[in-house]
Amino acid sequence: MSWSRARIVQFVSLTLVQALAVMFVLWFLPFGRSLDLWQAVVVVVVLSLAQAGFWMIFINFFSWLPVMVYPLVTFILTGALVAFLLNLAFPKAAVTIWDGITISIIFTVINAILGAIFSLDEDVSFDRNVTQKIAQKRGSPITTDVPGILYLEVDGLGRERFEHALREGYMPTLKKWLDDGKYETTDWETDYTAQTGAMQTGLLQGNNDDIPAYRWWDRELGRIVMSGNPKDAKMLEARLTNGRGLCSDGGASRGNMFSGDATESLFTFSTLLNRDRSMGPGFYLFLFSPYVVARITSRFVIEVIKEWFEAWQARQRHKRGIDKYAVSSRNPAYAFLRAFMGPMLQDLVTYAVISDIARGVPAVYALYAGYDDLGHFAGMDSPEAFEMLHETDRYFKRIERALELAPRPYKIIVLSDHGQSTGPTFKAAHGVSLEDLVKALVKREGAVYASLETNEAWDNLNAFLSESINSNTRTARLVRRTIAKKTDQDEIVRIGPDRDPAVAEKEEQEAEGKDVIVLASGCTGLIYFRHAPQRMTYEQIQAAYPDLIIGLVNHPGIGLVLVDSAENGAMVLTKGGVYYLKDDSLEGTVNPLAPFGPNAALHLRRESSFVDCPDIIVNARYDPATGELCGFENQVSHHGGLGGPQNHPFIFHPKELKAGDEPIVTAVGAYRVLRSWRDELQGTNAAEAVS
Repeated sequence: MSWSRARIVQFVSLTLVQALAVMFVLWFLPFGRSLDLWQAVVVVVVLSLAQAGFWMIFINFFSWLPVMVYPLVTFILTGALVAFLLNLAFPKAAVTIWDGITISIIFTVINAILGAIFSLDEDVSFDRNVTQKIAQKRGSPITTDVPGILYLEVDGLGRERFEHALREGYMPTLKKWLDDGKYETTDWETDYTAQTGAMQTGLLQGNNDDIPAYRWWDRELGRIVMSGNPKDAKMLEARLTNGRGLCSDGGASRGNMFSGDATESLFTFSTLLNRDRSMGPGFYLFLFSPYVVARITSRFVIEVIKEWFEAWQARQRHKRGIDKYAVSSRNPAYAFLRAFMGPMLQDLVTYAVISDIARGVPAVYALYAGYDDLGHFAGMDSPEAFEMLHETDRYFKRIERALELAPRPYKIIVLSDHGQSTGPTFKAAHGVSLEDLVKALVKREGAVYASLETNEAWDNLNAFLSESINSNTRTARLVRRTIAKKTDQDEIVRIGPDRDPAVAEKEEQEAEGKDVIVLASGCTGLIYFRHAPQRMTYEQIQAAYPDLIIGLVNHPGIGLVLVDSAENGAMVLTKGGVYYLKDDSLEGTVNPLAPFGPNAALHLRRESSFVDCPDIIVNARYDPATGELCGFENQVSHHGGLGGPQNHPFIFHPKELKAGDEPIVTAVGAYRVLRSWRDELQGTNAAEAVS
């Protein structure tokens, strides 16, 4: 670290601010009431020395202890050091070990708050001096010249918005890599269902067959299956894997839906039920650090307050006509989900990635989900969404700096799994929800069950809490008892809309009495006929519900309707035209696929081939001129079907790793490229990666 004049001024200013804060806070303790400013400066120096001394002693002598004793060691050791050093500096103070513990906690909180406010680089110091050394102590670093590979996914960031963020300075770390001539961006195109559940199975497992949406009706199981449900995610990964996932053979999964056959996984939906899996150095390794707890807690509180203020600003912009769209789901309670998805979860994922780097893990896939979640409610082009990208870029800078002490070289690949598209909600644009529209066309009282809201943030929160309670520690047992009523029989936490066990059971019972199931995935509507053992044909639907298909086709908000005909095979319908996927022929004057790009037929043909493809799929009408289409969920920006930036994510990669000359189409196509790079770097057989 270079000590420039600016750095010296910053250090002196910070020390004085810390001293004033210490004087104010410690006034409530007998020891602190007599302190003047310069004595408070001495206290700050003493506390800094105590913190440094604690980490040196802890790393070298205590990091091998079981994780469950970390809290006791941390607080007793820091308290003892603080008391010892303060008694040396102030012989008459008579500071006890309990005073030392209190003072160290207060000082840590002050530092965390100041760090969050002034954007200090304390993370870098902590990662270098603590995180990496603890990880190296607890693991066996792999020292080799064979490069490792880091896949860092920015959930929901389309290529156009990514390039805008680079141009406008929101992602300076990645912009520097680009300007240095080391990196380039490669476009790829998603499958029909542009959402994380299907895209991550394709990217990580190399297979996303029979995943028609984020959630769907499983005809064989007779229930709704959801990618974000750990039980379902485990089942899906077991069905899809061939053992050659992106993270197989010693890799690590951090914060994902699926593991990519990782040897270690943390906050990964598909492995939460595997109690014997390895998580790496350990979840509580970081949470038992007073610095990390104070930092994450203070940033969480700051993020909640910031969201309240920014949501108010957004409402004012919407009233003045500056922001076109706003949704009621961006309410005061959402601030807590934003704070979790942003600084809290992304902090923990970054600590895990840096510990993986310190141990030389050969491949790591980590998900950064803050932008996608915020984009849903604030809009993908909102100031706060781009601010979230700036925060994500800072995590990438931390990871880049951590590479300096890695026991092996690493290549970093930044990618996204899909983008987002913007437009009004279907109900706001047309005065009727998809549920109401289907009910009106079915014309049978009580025949329709609909569930149109899916917020993936609840699934991430449940994964975090489930990971927390499934450790053999006193803290875990305490949390387990606290949320016992929100935990299912597999000890998986289920809170949030339609996740709560009691609510989910009630909804399942409600769905049992219905004939028609209506689900939503962004701009895609899924319609199932519950009692049909297999997908109903166009002819059967017409006989049972004669007004349904024609009513959907003629609605001004519906761009296409996909059904399967016994006579003609899969058909894509719109007002004025029918496209036959079987022989790629068109009848009529309007091609329903024209607005959706040259690969629309390929995507819909594959979607239609799935065992659990809906009986009817509807996709909202897309306007290429404005780039907008409606979403069936209560979101500003959405994804899950065809139309606009949602279908065009990116891969940002070192230039020496070649993506080939052919366009990359589908998540499995992207997997082949990503896996081939790992095989190229680490000497494995790329041909074996694809069955």
